[in-house]
Amino acid sequence: MPGKHVRFSTQSTFHSPSTPPTSTYANLPGPTPYAPHRSYTDSAAAKGRAHNLIAFSDSPLLNYDISLHPSMMSTHHHGVSSASVLEPAVYPPQTTITISTPHLPWSISVSASNGRYVSVSDVLAALYRGLRVNVTPAEFNALGSQKPMRRATAAYTNRYTRFKGHRGYAEEKRQGVKRVDFLMGCTQFRGLSPTSSADVWRLHVS
Repeated sequence: MPGKHVRFSTQSTFHSPSTPPTSTYANLPGPTPYAPHRSYTDSAAAKGRAHNLIAFSDSPLLNYDISLHPSMMSTHHHGVSSASVLEPAVYPPQTTITISTPHLPWSISVSASNGRYVSVSDVLAALYRGLRVNVTPAEFNALGSQKPMRRATAAYTNRYTRFKGHRGYAEEKRQGVKRVDFLMGCTQFRGLSPTSSADVWRLHVS
């Protein structure tokens, strides 16, 4: 275990100290040590689709690093407005969904904040909150070998050093390793795709 360079905290924070904890979207006009928990074959996928903003694509509409607050995302595509994030995240609309990925041993539950359907905004907020949860020493040790431990530690180091010279640097460093660091630096959002379960959606990152 890479000892002194790894920090753990019992407190999880859900917004970066250098970005505003806001629900607005002002910017709008890899390898894994884990095996998949379930099959994600296209032939077995449920008959559903994600909103165009968050549908899996090699060229997604959103430019979003999921280690940052959703207010930091942007798009270069015309016709995308801030109102789009209030539309249903998946079709047919659902009141709850689960987001899973073979890159992480955890899944993320998303509930409808409006009481009617999970929105695009709900998905983005839940991803951020879920990935900002602190990793425990036991979870870190469960990586099982030095190589993934070093990669997760490097992701943590790279994440907090982005704030060097800014107000949030010391706090981000002090908070320690978070679940997002288990993505080993693969934090570019590529969207969601359906799985064999109608309420479970696969997260794609690169």
